[in-house]
Parts: sequence; structure tokens; C-alpha cells
Amino acid sequence: MDSASRNIRRKALQKIAALSATSCSTTFDSSDLERLCRGCSNNGSANSKSNGYGKGGPVSTAAAPMNIKEFEVLLALCKAAPLLQTTQSAEKLVGQLSPYILEAHTQSFVSSPFFREIEPSPIEALSYHLTTALLSLGINHGFLRDAVSQRLWTYLDHCSKVAEAVSSPSGVISESGSSGEVDDAIHVATITISLLGFLDAASTYANFWNAPERLSLIERVKTIFSEGFLVTVETAFSTIRNSHFQTSYVKEWKRYFRHYAAIGRPLGAMLLQRSYMWLLVAGSSLLVADISVLRGNDILDLLMSGTGITRPSSNHGEVDFATIETMADIAAEEMGLLEDGADYLRLGSAWQQRLAFSVKAGALTSYLNCALLNEDAADVDVLMTWLEDTLADPVQMADEMLASVVLKSMALISKLSPGFAPNISRLLPRFIVQGEPRGQTVCVASNCLAYVLQILSQDAVITTLYTLGNVLSSGVASAERALAGGITGDLLGVADGSVNSAFYTGKHSNGSSISLTITGEEETSVVYGNVVQAICGIAKSCNDPKITALAQSMLLQKIDKVSRPIDARIITEATALALSGGPLEFRSLLKLYARISEEGVIKNNEVLLAAVMKGRDYLSATLRKEAPLYDIYLEHLLETIISKGDVHQAQNNREADVEVAAREIAQLLQPLALLMSSNDLASDDDLSEETLSLIRDAWFNIVVHGFATNTERGRRYLRELRLMAIHSKPLVAEQRGEQMESDIELNTVLRRGMSSEHELAQKKRLALLLPSKSSEIHKLSYRKVIFLQAAYLVETLRADSGDCTKALTYFLEPSMRKGEMSSTMESITDAVMDAYLRKTSTGTNPSFSAPYVAKQLALIFSGCCFRIERVQQAAMLCADRIIRDVPSALCQTSSLFALLELLTLMWSSCLEAETDEYEWKSSFTSARGKVSVQLSDDYSLRRRTLNNLYKKAKGWVRTVIDIAPLDVKGLLQTYLSEYDDDGAYGHISLGRSFASEMGALIPSTDQRLGAIDRHGDCNINTASDFVAQYTTRQEYRYAEALPGQDAEWLHFMQLDPRRGSVASKPDQDYEDATTVLAHLEDRTLKHKYIPIGELRDILRRAAALLCRTKKDECGIVHHLVSIPFAIFTKQSIKLGISLWLGVINENPRMEPRILMEISQQWEATIQRGVGVFSSKFQHPDPFYVKEEFAPSDRAALSKRQLIAHNLLAPHMRLLQFLGSHFNATRLGSPHTEKVFIRLLNATLDGLKHSTGHPLSREIRFQIVLFGLRVLRYSIGIEFGARCLLKDRILSSALSWFSFPPQWSFGGNRLQLKAETRLLADVSIALRNVQMAADKPGPLLKTMQAKEQLLQVLIQSEISRLAVWLYPLNSPQEGYLSNLGAKGTAEAALIGLVRTAWTESPSLAIQLLTRFPSAQLHKEVRWLLLNFPDKAISEPEAVQVLLGETLPIDVSFQLKYLLYWAPVNPVSAVTYFLPAYRNHPYILQYAMRALESHSVDVTFFYVPQIVQTLRYDALGYVERYIVETAQFSQLFAHQIIWNMKANAFKDDDSLIPDDIKPTLDKVMNRMIAAFSDVDKGFYEREFSFFDEITSISGKLKPFIKRPKPEKKQKIEEELRKIKVEVGVYLPSNPDGVVIGIDRKSGKPLQSHAKAPYMATFRIKKNRGEMESTDEMLEETNASALVPQDNTIEVWQSAIFKVGDDCRQDVLALQMISAFRGIFNNVGLDVYVFPYRVTATAPGCGVIDVLPNSISRDMLGREAVNGLYDYFISKYGNEDSLRFQEARSNFVKSMAAYSIISFLLQFKDRHNGNIMIDDAGHILHIDFGFCFDIAPGGVKFERAPFKLTSEMMAVMGGSTEHQSFKWFEELCVKAFLASRQYTEKLSQLVSLMMGSGLPCFKPETVKHFKERFVLEKSEREAAEFMKSLVKRSYSSYSTGVYDQFQLLTNGIPY
Repeated sequence: MDSASRNIRRKALQKIAALSATSCSTTFDSSDLERLCRGCSNNGSANSKSNGYGKGGPVSTAAAPMNIKEFEVLLALCKAAPLLQTTQSAEKLVGQLSPYILEAHTQSFVSSPFFREIEPSPIEALSYHLTTALLSLGINHGFLRDAVSQRLWTYLDHCSKVAEAVSSPSGVISESGSSGEVDDAIHVATITISLLGFLDAASTYANFWNAPERLSLIERVKTIFSEGFLVTVETAFSTIRNSHFQTSYVKEWKRYFRHYAAIGRPLGAMLLQRSYMWLLVAGSSLLVADISVLRGNDILDLLMSGTGITRPSSNHGEVDFATIETMADIAAEEMGLLEDGADYLRLGSAWQQRLAFSVKAGALTSYLNCALLNEDAADVDVLMTWLEDTLADPVQMADEMLASVVLKSMALISKLSPGFAPNISRLLPRFIVQGEPRGQTVCVASNCLAYVLQILSQDAVITTLYTLGNVLSSGVASAERALAGGITGDLLGVADGSVNSAFYTGKHSNGSSISLTITGEEETSVVYGNVVQAICGIAKSCNDPKITALAQSMLLQKIDKVSRPIDARIITEATALALSGGPLEFRSLLKLYARISEEGVIKNNEVLLAAVMKGRDYLSATLRKEAPLYDIYLEHLLETIISKGDVHQAQNNREADVEVAAREIAQLLQPLALLMSSNDLASDDDLSEETLSLIRDAWFNIVVHGFATNTERGRRYLRELRLMAIHSKPLVAEQRGEQMESDIELNTVLRRGMSSEHELAQKKRLALLLPSKSSEIHKLSYRKVIFLQAAYLVETLRADSGDCTKALTYFLEPSMRKGEMSSTMESITDAVMDAYLRKTSTGTNPSFSAPYVAKQLALIFSGCCFRIERVQQAAMLCADRIIRDVPSALCQTSSLFALLELLTLMWSSCLEAETDEYEWKSSFTSARGKVSVQLSDDYSLRRRTLNNLYKKAKGWVRTVIDIAPLDVKGLLQTYLSEYDDDGAYGHISLGRSFASEMGALIPSTDQRLGAIDRHGDCNINTASDFVAQYTTRQEYRYAEALPGQDAEWLHFMQLDPRRGSVASKPDQDYEDATTVLAHLEDRTLKHKYIPIGELRDILRRAAALLCRTKKDECGIVHHLVSIPFAIFTKQSIKLGISLWLGVINENPRMEPRILMEISQQWEATIQRGVGVFSSKFQHPDPFYVKEEFAPSDRAALSKRQLIAHNLLAPHMRLLQFLGSHFNATRLGSPHTEKVFIRLLNATLDGLKHSTGHPLSREIRFQIVLFGLRVLRYSIGIEFGARCLLKDRILSSALSWFSFPPQWSFGGNRLQLKAETRLLADVSIALRNVQMAADKPGPLLKTMQAKEQLLQVLIQSEISRLAVWLYPLNSPQEGYLSNLGAKGTAEAALIGLVRTAWTESPSLAIQLLTRFPSAQLHKEVRWLLLNFPDKAISEPEAVQVLLGETLPIDVSFQLKYLLYWAPVNPVSAVTYFLPAYRNHPYILQYAMRALESHSVDVTFFYVPQIVQTLRYDALGYVERYIVETAQFSQLFAHQIIWNMKANAFKDDDSLIPDDIKPTLDKVMNRMIAAFSDVDKGFYEREFSFFDEITSISGKLKPFIKRPKPEKKQKIEEELRKIKVEVGVYLPSNPDGVVIGIDRKSGKPLQSHAKAPYMATFRIKKNRGEMESTDEMLEETNASALVPQDNTIEVWQSAIFKVGDDCRQDVLALQMISAFRGIFNNVGLDVYVFPYRVTATAPGCGVIDVLPNSISRDMLGREAVNGLYDYFISKYGNEDSLRFQEARSNFVKSMAAYSIISFLLQFKDRHNGNIMIDDAGHILHIDFGFCFDIAPGGVKFERAPFKLTSEMMAVMGGSTEHQSFKWFEELCVKAFLASRQYTEKLSQLVSLMMGSGLPCFKPETVKHFKERFVLEKSEREAAEFMKSLVKRSYSSYSTGVYDQFQLLTNGIPY
């Protein structure tokens, strides 16, 4: 076996032993350890006796030589000993090892070359490892301690006996060297080396013994090492060394001698002494410090740092004086022996000397330990003398170890006895200067000196630094370089001259200074170097910024004063020092670097340049991002590079300047590259724009100065440049795409060195790199050439390192979009790809292998979908290149999946235009393909992108399928295997469709399949093969590992798993399955959450059982159907359908059973009221719900839409299944038919009670269509039953029209398109199911009338939806275009009114809303007058019955009002008006209606309720107010404020209103009725608010004063206000004020009044969703966690005095009502009805719109035009932020335009139009609305404000997508509002009596006229389009803005 395999064997044995030792599971007897133990016992007959002792006395185990095998096993056991876990094993191992240790000192070894590899020798290794093993076992397992201790004492006894025997005069060996003497000598040598091993192990594990035991050990060893023994040892070694015998073991011993000498441990008595001394050190150290701290550390370092020092009292109590004294004596004796030069110390050779110094170091350390423990036991003066003597001896101090001990001991003595400190502080600097210490010693000396000086004072530190500094500045002139320090006094001298060592003789005079005469340049450098190192070392150790700064400035001043090498030394040393200093010192060092570097370059001083480079590199390698100095350094390097060549001295010619600047730049490249790479700058996304800009400029300057890949200079620094390139961001920032113009022309660095010849040279250089583009390059400007050069350099180097994708970023730069720049950049991208592919094709570098290329390709694919077309084009070219050259890159998961996922993402992004109109999502991410894309809002660009990508992808995938068909198809199968179904259209995924299409391709390289001839139109492909493989793969992909694992799916029920074994009976399976399913259903019915994965698994297995059963298995069928129904979500039903169909197809016998179950469960959904039959699924009229003063909340609308979708989806899916299955089983079993008919009857009945949510239109008509199909194709029903079924279907269809007309909800165009198609299909299906009879009976006639009515209504509905779908133009689709004329429909309807009334009075009432015709109205009203009792459930009928005043023909009908369903609050309040003549029935109805609504809803109508008090003769309104006020304090407060505001006609409370007495009476009644608690709250709130408004009054005297004075007054008043518990701002009743920002007071501009603004901290509940949230429970997976639902916000408010706010109140109330209307149809427009509350005559509080600025302020901030403001704030039109802001602008513009037109807002100048942070436009200040204009001016002829700048923001042309969206939203907002004209006008008419200036007698009439109710929907849409056109082409708005500028100074 050779030595290598031996080595492996040894390591293997040790590994086995270690593993066995650390394993807790096995017992010793059966373990590997036990086997190893067997391997090392019983070798040879002598070993058979236990422990080496036979019956007849001791028999030595050592007598039999040990072979290498036994030795290695023993070694493995010893090394495993410390790892042993179990006590049993430890005990066994101690027994195993004990015999060996007892005889270790006499063990002989079989002669073998393999023993030579044992370090340092087998004898020592054996003793060392055995002792170590036993000691560690004793330490780790306390119970073995005594046994181990006894073995070791026995070993020492044996050694002692042998030592005595050989040391006795009779046993002394002479050096004559006879054979016997050589044997004796070898015997002595063996003991000696064995003892060495023992001592080293004992020193390491000295903590095994306690203090007294350690002392006895030391004394015991001391007795063995008698002088006689040591002499014998020396003689023995000498005998062997000089022996002439050639026996093998003598040769072996001579080899040992040589080996020990070679490793620095020459064999002899001194080596024993050294080991003994270090045992003493270990013993004494353990008295001072704990073992845990000592292990691995130097005791002196610990003492200096003061960590873990325990001091005399240790675990074993006080260490007794005698122990310390004995140890001190031993150390002193050793010192004595060393100093007296005893005869066994042969200090002849260097290594012997080193051993002696090591012994001395040990003795000094031990003595110091004793001195620290007890100064009486060890005399410090004696120690000091020894230390001084040693310090004075250069030979001894040359030994690093001894020097370190001496210096540290001196430092510690100065701590122990501070009296010594001054002397030591003088000795150490002298040593540093004159002792010529080398290497590490200087460092130790400076640290020790700093330690001593810190004991003295900071002054001592400073003085010493100056002293050392002066050494550097002395005697520069003399050739002898005499150094004379400039500090006099006794700092470095010794006043009494007591130091008499030879070291000082003649070296100092009068003790005044350090002086030194040295010959030789080299020695001087050493001294100076030491001084520099010492200064830095002292400063660093002191860790004081002041000292650091002093040391640094002192050193930097010495540069140029001594010599170049010292300058270099100062530079490198000062660098490390600077890192511990402050920024100021650091900057000064960097400045110095820059200066030296400049000089170094000019004077060619390589030494200095190298030093600066070393210093900078050190900084680069050490500084990390988190460090405070990091930014300073990075900026310094970049700025220095940029500054080079900027302005140079004029005396030199330009070329030389450029050359010098280039060389200076070259000096900075390496440090910069190091800094960038060690901090991985490329992946740092937090870099500031400034830093990125500096990096870019640095690159430009590098290029200007001739660093390029094709210049000599560039090639020399290629490594650094490459590193920089890898860690730089691209030279075009990601945000470049957001800027308007290119900044290349503006960059000053790009202009550097611009002379004609330089320009020519640079163009030539670039043209050489891109020969194909030389003509374009010559046309470019100098700056562009430099930019492109830099781009080429950075990107080719980056590509060379493995990243070729960043080149695409450059096309974001606006100037790269077209022209020469664009084509040159394309060429650079080509070059980048070349560089990358060249490296790839060599195939040598693993980071360029196909998997890495695939990742690059995936990134490039993302580029192919970038939102800027130019980037897409470049990316497509790059992808083409890669796939052409490295096709295998697309055969990787990362790239292929990325491509497929991108297809899906792009498809989804285009689909969004249909599914979520007007709302665009910019970011699309796929976790699976690890890709994300950001897309623009331009849907035509998205479609083009998708189209291009699809075409390209086809080509790319075809290419790789041709070369690797099986692998690529395998990957496609993997891709198809994993999917998640998300969203409504998630089951359509273009990536998956594409994958299956590609999987079916026949590769063009397949000769055999390619040879098949085509037959006609038959198109063959390999789809069957592809699907077969896919199916097979699915089988084993989800297969169970073992049949027994079937038991797993029973685990959560704790069923008996044994039954699921391989041999389980099939019957048992079915029983188990039924139990599991029953348990699962139980969980679902209790609404416990079940993960869809778990559900899927269990149901799949149940379905699998049904597929193969031959029995009925009713139980399993029941659960398989009922569980998905119990959960009833989109996923559960989808899963159910797929399983039911699977079972029906696999096992047709099950079909009727499953169908019956489904039918039964569907009926259960009707009874349970879930899904479409849910009673919670309401869509109330917006006037019946709480109206909010808050911004439009898009998220809440989406949430409502999602809830509705989730609620309806299960029934939709089931209906698809039922429809499909009915058609599949047509003309089959009559029983099946009956099931469908029964199901239909129940469903149609259920529909009568379901709601009219706009999104339920689809499912309702799907049911109708399904019913008509069943009716048409069912053969088993007789005529009567058919008629009844058809009648039911008609009633069900008509029930939809008994609800008010619905538009839609949300922006899902697909839904609407589907609905219009569906309605058309229903219309056709109706015609297909005609009931013909010979004698048409009454039922048939009724049915014909109903059908006729339904057809008219369906046509009307289709035409309405068509307007909503295509608001701007008529649709193209055939089924939408041929809609009948309006007149014919109405004519037909007149005859059908009775039919409608008979079907449902609601239906007849709603006909009026759908077809506004006087004749129709008359008909319906006649029916109402005659049969009022039929319509009492329809609140809208009251309006038809009563009209706007009490009609004369109404009499007995009014009594029915007592039972009539309540109307909405605003209509109810209207009935209090005089027009209804206070009829008691009407008043009681109005009162009941009001009380039926919650106070939350009526709260909104407080202003209207207060106004009706004017006419409240019978006191109904008063009663309502007083009663409501008792249970709603907020309502009461609002009423009181409103009453106060309405009590007077003028702002100054001088002219009382007629209503004032009534108001006062009601107010007093309310306050009197308050409880004590309510009264307290009322008083707190009103006094708080009065304090705030009173500030306005106190400001009046300050009106003419400057703003700061007014502000100061407001702040002063705000400080006086105390915030009471529970108070709130009247404008924010839903939030409590918890604090005031006392400094927020701000006076506002006003001529005579003193309004001001202040900010409050408000705590409010998070905005709830406006509709009910109970439906969420059905779609939510986990139970909602209760959480703190409050938020705190700052809210600013304006307080006005002397300004009537009531008109603003009304306008904002109207805007809020419009908000409710828009929300009701889910229309994505934005308004922000902020709150204004009038609180007293001419007083009010107004909420300030957050984060907004008025358009007027923008004008004043000199941003030209709104469009420019958008560009400057959000980036150019390509930027996503701009597009998002534009989208927000459009949505708010549309809403406010409609509202402005309807409410006739005038005074729309730039001062009251705001823009918020998100880009919304908002209107404020509604002083002029309805029929009043400012100053009577009639300028504003435009319907609303639509200026050219607004047009510019919305795309600048009427054809732009954004403007089209604006128009469409305007039309839709208008259409949605028309339905509520009556209620909106009631809001206005109720306020007519208030005397507001905006009202004229005709106001309400004009208001209604603006809704053009006489027009049809399409005509209304056209009307709104014409208004938009009139607005943007009207100049009058601009004229009015000019008028404002002239009158109020408000710019436009």
C-alpha cells in the first residue's frame, strides 16, 4: 500500500470513529467504535493479558512492537474520544486506552516506512494522543475522572522510576557508543520523547486537574527533570547522534533527530525544559483566567484586554499563597538557570537559542501571572530587572516570541504598579528607535506603548507622538542621517541614570533625547519605518479621533522630508489609520493621495505611485457600503477621474496634457474597480441619481482619454475596465425613457478634448470598431461619438463577462429611437452579441454554457415586450442571433417557459382592454417563468407587440423543435402539466395554447413523417403522440409511491390505517371512502376552511373509485356531488364538473345517479338561497344607501364586482354543464328529460325571488335560454305541460324587467358583449318555440301577449346595452344594428300595458322608466288609480300616482299609503312640501318612509330636512328631528349647525329669516331632550368648535397687517385650545380630533374677511365598503382576524367667517350624489366631494383637499401649461407614471365635466381647479352654479371647461385613445345620471325656499331639461358628444380666463 492510500485509510478510520462517537442511537457493543477497539487489542501474545498485567506480575504491552495498523486504529479512537456522547462508550474507551498509556514511555514500533508520516514521531504522537484522549474523557465525563487521574499518575511513576534508574551514577551512559550503550541511549530518548507528548497534552488540558493537583503535577515533573536526568538525556542524544552502528532503528533515530531539528524543535534537554515551562504557564494562567476564555488565546493578550479575567478567587476558592509562591520560585529558578548558563545549556546554534528564549518567555509569563495574583509571592522589581535586561539585548529581542512576552509584560507591570509606567513609557520609544525591532515586534511595541501611555494621560500620548515624529524630521542634510529628537527634558532619559545596561551606553547624553548614529541607508529605513509604524500603532490603539487626527497630520507633514521609501511607508500606514478617523481626516488623506499621484505621474516616481496605489487598494478592499466613509471615497474616486483633463496648464501642448491626464486616470482604475467589485455595485438599487451620474461621467472621461479595447492604453488596463464594466449600471438610466430630450448634448464631460483632430481620431477609432457604420459615424457630433464609444467599451466588456442584455437599455435614450445614433447603437448591440457568442462558442467557460445563455435569452425575451417599440426591435434582433447561434439556449426551462409565459402575459394585457375598460394595469408578472413586463396604456401597441412576439416565437420554437424535437416537446409537456386557474378567463392561456400547437408540429428534420403525402385538406400532425406522452406522464407524475400510502388520505380522520394495506379488500375501500367523504362534508357544512389541494386529492380518489366500480355506490356519488355544492365556489364547482364528467365518461352506468344528485343539489341552492338565488345579493338604488363625502374608490368597486362574480360563477358553470349535458343526452332516456324539466320548473320559480343585480342579467337569461332549449327539444311532454313550462319561462324572463333598467357594473366589455348576444339568442329561441293549437285558449293568448311584450323589452334592452358598449358610434354587429325604431315599440307597448300589469305591477311601473311616453304614463296611472292595492310593494309607483303636486283625482287611494313600501329619503322629505297640502296620509307615509331608513342614510339629507320645517304646520318634521336626535348625537349636531346657518338671511346675523322662531323652538326642544351624557358631549363639541371659529374674529384687527404677523396670532390662539375627549370637526363627523398641529395656522387671502387654515390629527375608522360585505364570507378562505380598524390622518380645514357656505354645501351634496350614481354602475370615474359644513350665518368649515395644488399656482410657478407640468412631474409620454397620471386625469375630467354641465358651475378659472398628486383634476369653490354667474357675465358659453392644455394632456388629438376614453366616460356618466333626474331635482327643489342666490324660479325646470329626457339613449349619447365637441372648440373659456387675469390677477 503506498503512502497516499495509507493516508486515506488513516483519515477513513478517523472519520468512522468520529461518526460513531457522535451518533447517540447505537450502543457501544454493536458500534463501529467497538469494532475498532477489537482491531487494536490482542496483537501478539503479550497483549492477551488484561491491561498488560499477567498473573505472575507485570508483562509489558510495550514488549511487542506496535504495527502501523494498530497505531492508526488507536489514533482514530483517541481522536474520537472528545466527541463521545454516551457514558458507556466513554467508560469502555478509557478501559481500552489505559494499558497503552501505562507503557507509552517504553513502547517500541515495528520498523515501517509508513511510521515516517506520523508527525513529529510515533512515540510522541502516541503519548500526546493517548493523554489528550484520556484527559478529554475525564473532563467530559466526571465519573471517569478518578480512573483517568490514577492511570496518569501511574504513568508518571513509571517514568520517574526509569528516570531515577538512568540518572544514577551506575546508569550514566558514556559517549563511547558501544552497542549496549546505544540501546540504553535509545531507551532514554524514548522516555524523553514520550514525556514531551505527555507534557504538551497536559498543558493543553491542564484544566483536568484542580489548582493543588496541578501544583503537585508540576512538582512531580520537576523531580523527574533532575539535573542528573537532563545531563543523561543530553548524553543519550549525543550517543545516538554520534553512533556508527548502521542498524535500522539507529538510522530511524538519526532520521528523528534531523526531522525534529528541521521543524525547529532540536532534541535535547532544552526541549524538555520548554515543554515543562509551558506546563507551568498553563498552570499559573488557569489561576488568573477561566479555561473557556484561555482556550485559543494568549494569556497576556487577555490580561491586556481585561476580558474573562477571574482574578485570584476561582471556582475552587481562594488560591493559597503557597501554590503561587511555589510556582513563582520554579519560574525564578528557571530564570536563574538560564542567566547563569548552566552546563546543559548549549546555546551554540540558532535553534537551540530559540528554544532557550521560548523557555525564558514561559518563565517570565508564569512569574508575571504569580505577580498579578500576589505581589508578595513574586517580586515585581525582580521581574522588572529581568525584563529591562532582556529588552537591552538585541539578540534576545530579535526573537519575536520572547520580545512579545517582554513588551506585554512591561505594559502589564505598568498597570499593576503604576510607579513603573513613566520609566516604561521612556524605555519603549527608545527600543522602537534604537533597538531596530523587525516585523511584528514593532506592532506589539507600539500597542504596549499606547497601553502604558493611556495609563499615564493623554498628554503623555501626545508628547510621545511628537517625540517619535521628531525622529523622522531630524538631520535630513547629513549623509550619516544622524537623528536628533527635538524634545528635551527627562521624557526619554532616566533622571538618576539608574539604567546601566550596555544597551544605552554611549547612545544618549544627559538623558535629554533619543539620538542615533547609524551607517547604511537600509538600517535607517528600518528605523524610520518602525517609527512610522509605531506612531500609527499608538494612534490606532488609543482609538481616540483626536489622537488619530494628530498622528495622521504629523505623518503627512513628514512626506518629502525623509526619503522616498519612508514616504511610501507613511502613505500605506496612514491609510489604515484614516479608516478609524473622521471624515475630515479622511478627505485630507484623499487630497494628499491626489497630489502625490499627480506629482508621481509627472516625475515618474514609481515608488510613490505604488504606495498610493497600495493605499487606495487597501481602502477599496476594506470599505463596505455601510461604512460612513464609503460614499466619500467612491465620490472622490469618480470625481477625481472626471476632473482629469478638464483644465490643464497652458504651457504644455495639448497632446502631452492628454497623456498626463490619461496616466493619472490609469492610477485610479484599479482602486475603483476593486471598490465597485467588492461592494457589488451593479446589484445595488439604492444608488443615488448623483452617484449613477458620476459613474457615467467617469466612463465618458475614460473614453475621452483614449481607453478603448483597440488602443494600447485600453488593453493595458483591460482587467480593471472589465471589472468596472461588470459592476456599472448601463450608461443610460432606466428612467431615461421618461425624459423628453436627450441629455447627451447637455453633458459637459462629453465635450472634453473637443478639437478637430481629436474628433477625427475618436471617429476613426469608433469606425474601426464598427466598420459597417463608418459613414453614419462621420455624420455624428463629437459628443455622440464619445457616448457611443463609452457604450461600446462598457457593454462589450460586460458581455465578455457573461451579460449581454444591458445593451438594450440604451434604446431608452430618446436620441436612440431613430437616425444615425440608432443604427450605430444597433451595430454596437451586434458587437456586444458577437463578443458574448464568441465566448459561448468556445465552450471553455462554464458561465457561458447553455443554461446561462438561456437566462440571458429569457431577459431578452422580456425586452421583446418592452413598452417602447425601439427596445422591442433591438431585443428581437438579439434573440434571433442567440437562437441562430446557440439554439440549445431555447431548449432550457428558463428560456422556453419565459417565452411561453410572456405570450400569456401579453395576451392577458390585451384582454384587459375588454375585461376592465378604462383601467389599465402596467405591470404583469409571472412567478413561473420568472419574467415581468411593464406595458404602456396604448392598447394598439400592446396588440402589435403580441402579434410580433407570437410570429417570432413560432419561428424560434420551430427552429429548436427541428433540432431537438423530443426534448423541446418534453419541456412543453412539463409546461402544460402545471397551471393555475385565475380570474374569469384564466382557463384561456395563450402560452398553453401555443405550447400544445407547437407540440403537435412535425419537425422538418423528420425525413420519414415529412415524406407522407397530403390528402386534400387533411392536415396531419403529431398531436396524438404528444398527448399520449403527456397523459402517460401525468399518470406517474401524480402516482402514489406505494400502494400502502392510500392510508394517507385517511390521516386527518384518525381512521385505522392498517386497512389500507396492499391486500385490502375493494369493499373496504368503498366503505373507507364513504366515511372520509362524510367527514369532509361535515367540515364544509360547518364552514371550516379546507385547502383546495386537500379537497382535490380526496375527491379525485373518490372519482377514481367510481370509475372502476360495478356497483351503485350511492354514498360516494352523493358526497362527490354534495361536497362541491356545500363549498359552492367557482373552484369547487369547476373541480366537481370535471370529476362528474370524468366518471360519466368512464362509467356511463353512473350517469343517471350523478345527474339526479346534481339536480337535487341545484334545488337545494334555491332553498338555501345561495348564488344567484341569494337574498343578500342586493343592488340597491344609490339614494337608499349611505352617500359618502370621499374620493371615488376604485378598489371598493373592483371588490364589489369580484364578490358579485364569485357569487354568480358557480351557477354559471353548472348551467354550462347542464346545457351541454342536455344536448348530449337529447332523444335519450325520457327519465333524464324529466330530471331537466323538474330542475327547470324549480329554477324558474326561484328566479322570481332573486335580485336585479346588473351582473345577474347573464345568468338569468342563460337560464331562460336553457329553458327554451329544453322546451324545444323535449319530446316526452304533452302540450298542456309544454304551455305551462313556456309560460313559466316567459314570466321568468319578464321578471328581469320588473327591476329598474340596469346598465352594467364595472368595465367588463366581454360580459356586456356576451349579454347582448345572449339576449339576441333568447329572442331567436323564442321564435323557434311557437305553441300552435287548433283553438287558442286564454292561456295561449296571454302567452302570445307576454311573448310580444318580452320581444319588445329584449329589443329595448339590446339597444340600451349597445349604447353602453359603443357610446361614441353605432355598433357594427348585425344583431345590434337592426333594432326597431323607438315609435313602433311604444305603439306596440300601449296594447301590452295590461299584460304587463297582470304579470307584475312593478313591470308596468318600470315600463315608464324604459319608455318615457305620455300615453304610456296615462295608461299605467289609470291602472294604479283603479287597483292601488296591487302595487303597494313598488315604492316607485307612489311617484307615478302623486306626481309633483297632489292631484285632484286621488282620494281613496291615499289610505293605501299606510301600507305602501317606503320611498327613498329624499322623495320622502319632498312629500312635506306645500305642494302636497299637508295631507295627513301623505305626511304619515313620508314620516314612516323616513323612519324606515337608518340614520346613516338620512344624515346626508340634513340641509333638506331643515328646510321643510318652513312648511311643518302639523309638527311631523319637528317630531322626526327631535326623536332622531335622541339616538344620534352626530345627527343632532349637524341639524343644530344647519339651523344656525339658516336662521338669518345675511352673513352678519342682522336680518332674521322667517323660519328663525321655528328653528329656535326645535333647537331648544332637542337640547332639552338630551340626556346628561349627550348634553355634556354637545357642550364639549360646540365650545371646542366655537373656540376654533372665534380665531377668525380675533384676526379681524390684523387684516391689513403682513402675513407673518397674522400667522403668529393664529398660532398663539391655537395654543390656547384644549382638545377634549371625543370632539370632532363638523366637516368630519366620522373622525375624532386627537390633536392640533399648533404651527399649522395659515391666514388666507381675502379683502375684508379673515379666513384661516389649520391642521388637525384625526382618528377614524377605515372606510368600509359601501355595500354589504356578508357575501365575502362565501368567497373567503380563512376566518377574518379581528384587527384594529382605525387610522390616524392629518386633515387641514379652512374656517370662514362672513362667507355663506350653504351654496357650496348643496353643490358638494350633489357631487356626492353623482358619486353614488357612478358607483352604482361601477363606472370608473373620479370625483372628490370634500366636506363643507355651514355652522352659523356666514360661517363654515371646509375640508382641504390633500396633496393638491391649484392650476393657478402651477401657472405662477412658471411651468408652461398643464401638459408641461405633467411632463416635468411624471416624465414623458412613454413613462408609466405619466400614463397613470393621464388616466387619472381623464377619469376625473369626465366626471367633473358632466357635473359642471348639469349643475352649471360658472367661475371655472384656474384658481378653483386643482390637480392632485395622482394627476386627478378636482373642482372647488362653487359660489356660482345653476342660474347665477359672476357679475352677470355671460362669457362661458361652453358647456364645460375643456381648454387646449387639457386636450394636450389627454393626447392632444380627438383620435387619441385617452381622448376617446374621456368622451366615452362622459357619455356613460351622463347616461347613468339620467335615470335619477327626478331624485336629483328633488334635492334641488327642497332647497328652493332657502333664498340661496343661485336659485331662480325656473331653476329646477332648467335642471331637468339638461338631462334631455325626451331623447332615447343613443340620442342622449350623441347629444353629449356634441357638447364635448362644442366645449373643446369653444374659445369663450379662454376669454373668461383672460377676464379673470385682468380682474383678480389669476393667470390662465
